[in-house]
Amino acid sequence: MIFNHEDIKTLHLEKDYIDTAIVPVIEVDYTNNYLKIADELEMLQVVLMNLEAQFKGRLLLLPTIQQLKGQTPVHEVIETQLRSFGFKTILFVGPNHTISENIHFQKINIMPLSSMDDSMKQEFVQENVKLLMKSIIFEWNR
Repeated sequence: MIFNHEDIKTLHLEKDYIDTAIVPVIEVDYTNNYLKIADELEMLQVVLMNLEAQFKGRLLLLPTIQQLKGQTPVHEVIETQLRSFGFKTILFVGPNHTISENIHFQKINIMPLSSMDDSMKQEFVQENVKLLMKSIIFEWNR
């Protein structure tokens, strides 16, 4: 499920079955590095949309959190709110692990997708999706 009107209505009706929240996170500095931010965001979106398709109806993909470089992370507050809503598994996903040690974070590898041919791009994305799938399944079985 993605974060849109129809899926959120379904979430409220099927809360017992949709127990996993995926929270994309990127660190940004809007004074510099626009290409880096764009590459990270594009890869994150492609990987997580593919992941969501694999677990359709079992997880909710939230909007991307933009963590301003050097600012206090809000991840623990977000995790607390998601748990109080009823999510049992919460996974933060991003290209770098500079956020709190107190949350479950899964790093994905970043490569500018614009520089790859289609078959290589798909293979690279699928490798990241498989890693995330394993991490989620591991959490479900704990």
